[in-house]
Amino acid sequence: MTYSKNRTLLNNIASLGLVQIVNYIFPLITIPFVSRILGPDGFGIINYITAFITYFILIVNYGFDFTATRKIAVDPDNLEVISKVFSEVTCARTILLIITVFSFVILIGIVPLLKENLLLSSVLFLNVISALLTPQYIYQGLQKLSILSLLTIIKGAINTSLILLLVSNKSDLILYVSIGVFSSFLISLIALLYVIFCIKIKFRFYSVKHSMNVLKEVRLVFFSSIIFSLYTTTNIIILGFFENAKVIGFYTTAVSFIVIVQGVVNIPLASSLYPFIGRAFSESRENGINKLKKIIPVIFYFTAVVCTGILILAPFVVSLVYGKSFEGSIISVQILSFLPLISAMSSIMGIQTMLNLNMDGLFLKITSFAACFSLLLNLLMAYFFSYIGTTFSYLFTEILICISFYFILKSKDLILFEKENFKIANVISQIKSLKNL
Repeated sequence: MTYSKNRTLLNNIASLGLVQIVNYIFPLITIPFVSRILGPDGFGIINYITAFITYFILIVNYGFDFTATRKIAVDPDNLEVISKVFSEVTCARTILLIITVFSFVILIGIVPLLKENLLLSSVLFLNVISALLTPQYIYQGLQKLSILSLLTIIKGAINTSLILLLVSNKSDLILYVSIGVFSSFLISLIALLYVIFCIKIKFRFYSVKHSMNVLKEVRLVFFSSIIFSLYTTTNIIILGFFENAKVIGFYTTAVSFIVIVQGVVNIPLASSLYPFIGRAFSESRENGINKLKKIIPVIFYFTAVVCTGILILAPFVVSLVYGKSFEGSIISVQILSFLPLISAMSSIMGIQTMLNLNMDGLFLKITSFAACFSLLLNLLMAYFFSYIGTTFSYLFTEILICISFYFILKSKDLILFEKENFKIANVISQIKSLKNL
């Protein structure tokens, strides 16, 4: 029985890792091709509209991928419970979808770039419907993530093939977007049909009143999930108030590049070190803290080397991957070059330490304050310094979060950074011990 559970856990970890790899590999194949066709202005328009769509998707998802997953995981063999959760989530999400439709119509009337690109905006909005249809929480709760990873691979293959075959000039902007929207919708539909016909989950309607109560129950999780987007996605929207699509393209390309690097760096860390940390905390608080103190230098040096590489190689890599028309993105990439290191340290102190020690309230307060700080700072920086100001605003916010986590932990006598552990000999010794796990 234990062997079976461990095998399922390993399969899920492998599936999640595969999904992450696929999410980055396929874009790396298409980006060098598409960027030279669409240019920074084409990317800017897509990314600006997508920033609004991201908020709509967050609203429709409403944190159910966390809350509904927990409910299903408690009793994964009970089809009646799973059906109830599925029905409640679907009805609640339908109400949220209706709200986003009205919001979308209002925004089209007041945001020039959305109005000027009405057809493109409408096509991208269909991704919100895909979010409604995708029952990811069921696959997570039932630990059937291998199915989702397979669907993700199929989606990536469809996307990549159609883009390389059909997109050939700048006028294919809507076609390029439609391919991604179509493949997402198709995979979401398949995932839904599998749940209904293979897992045998039944749907029933719930009243608006019942659905509103469901939304009220999980509102804190929703608010927590939306905070991060306040200093990432909102930066793009604010920049759009002051600059044109080409400038937005420079900024969003730089951020996308850094996100890809973070994803690639986080895959080995998440699959090897983070489960090790979680296991140590499950044994005892002291054991978890001690393991963290020894592992932090390993992560620090690893990410520092990657970040230094980004700083030095940014001009070459950006030109190679995106083309010479994206040279305006180079300065933003260099400014954000050490963001993976800052984010890694924040993740260790915040997610791996504070949340493991039940310091959820402090974690939420810090990130909420940082999000509000980011909004005000970005308004000023974007107005006076364009996309370079927006880039610095993003960096300063991440630094603020990292420093805040450090001093909060220090005030509670939790010193995770010890000089002795950063000596090269001790780091090498720790790496060797990890290999023997």
